[in-house]
Amino acid sequence: MKIDTEECGVCEDCIDVCIEEAIKRKAYTVIIDSEKCDDCGECVDVCPVGAIYKE
Repeated sequence: MKIDTEECGVCEDCIDVCIEEAIKRKAYTVIIDSEKCDDCGECVDVCPVGAIYKE
């Protein structure tokens, strides 16, 4: 998964929904740890601005 940091509003909905704890807040954006991410797509579905997408 990738995050368009220009679109991300850092609402943290993706952090709350990630059961793998692969998404963390870093300063004024969020980052996805590709080693932990299992590509379930829950974060894509919950993102209100469509900032998260599959590579």
